[in-house]
Amino acid sequence: MKLRIILALVVLALIAGVAYRTQEKPANTEGGSGGRRMNGGSGDKMLTVRTAPVALRDFPRVIDVPGTIDAARQVAIVAQTSGVLQQQRVQEGQTVRAGDMLFTLDAQPLRAQIDQHRAALSGAAAAEREAARLVEQLTPLNAPGYISHKEFADAQLAQESARATASGARAALHAAQLAWDQTQLRAPIAGRIGRVNVQPGSLVQANSATPLTTIIAPGALDVRASVAQQDWPQLAEARARGKVLADIFADTGNAPGTSDNTVSARGELVFVDSQIDAATGAVAIKVRLNAPPPTLLSGQGVRMRLLLGDEAGVLVIPDAALQQAQAGSYVYVVRAGRAVSQPVTALRELDGQVAVSGKLAAGEPVLIEVPQRLKAGSRVKSETAARGNGARPHPHKPDSPSPHP
Repeated sequence: MKLRIILALVVLALIAGVAYRTQEKPANTEGGSGGRRMNGGSGDKMLTVRTAPVALRDFPRVIDVPGTIDAARQVAIVAQTSGVLQQQRVQEGQTVRAGDMLFTLDAQPLRAQIDQHRAALSGAAAAEREAARLVEQLTPLNAPGYISHKEFADAQLAQESARATASGARAALHAAQLAWDQTQLRAPIAGRIGRVNVQPGSLVQANSATPLTTIIAPGALDVRASVAQQDWPQLAEARARGKVLADIFADTGNAPGTSDNTVSARGELVFVDSQIDAATGAVAIKVRLNAPPPTLLSGQGVRMRLLLGDEAGVLVIPDAALQQAQAGSYVYVVRAGRAVSQPVTALRELDGQVAVSGKLAAGEPVLIEVPQRLKAGSRVKSETAARGNGARPHPHKPDSPSPHP
């Protein structure tokens, strides 16, 4: 009996020992690695990270909008009378002077009308002269009473009638001559001929919506655009301080200021509409380019950047350093050898740089590349990036990382 009791106690002791050792190993493991995660986020292993210093400087205030180039001065050549195009005196792209002949329409019917009106005017003028001569002869006979007052009055009436007939004939001749002049289309300004839309032999309609051609004067170009009503207060404030300049970029599809989208020209804001378009919610503006480069043409789409001045003394970080979470924006800043999550508020972004507000100090290194294993509090070794790295595309970021461990 005692032997059985002793054997049972021995078996129970062995089972208890095995159970204790089985539970002790996971506990120790959890205490070691789990403690390291709590203290260092990804263990005691130090991560090498790329950083850029926080800058304290003036930050430009701009408005970027799409625009379209128009010639500052251009004229559409439209016929004022209908007729068959007889001659084309210019070619597309040709430079002309003011007064140069461009097109002529068939004017033979008008020549016949002019001859007819000249003949009518000649007869009316002769009748007018004869009526005037008769009044002149009867005038000295009227006062002594050698002729009746009715005879003299009839002579004066005939003179007025002849004078009116002659005036009508002159007006008809002048109208015919004007119509003939309208068949001779001349350049109203000096410039370069655009596309010619008709060919000799074609019937040209008066005041057609399609011009025969367009003359574009050399020199200045205008860039037309629209500013959204929410941006209008900034533009109005800048105009109140003085003239507003604008940079014009070729529309390559990339943001203005990138390496493949440099400034093409700089102009001055010369026109702002007096009201906001209710249909678009924007106000129309115009920027004048007085010395445009040859790479800009009328009708070309461009990007316009209105320069509204600088905001002094703001914290600036690369856009790659800005992280997003449900709680808001934040950055990882290196402090005492660890990556610390610091909430910030993004004020505005420009050319890969972001102006922010928050508890950051000028010169503090912020991470511009976030490793997958990084957690807030991780030990890191800073590798300062070259100046300007902030303009690179965003690196891979963890899905909605929390700014706190």
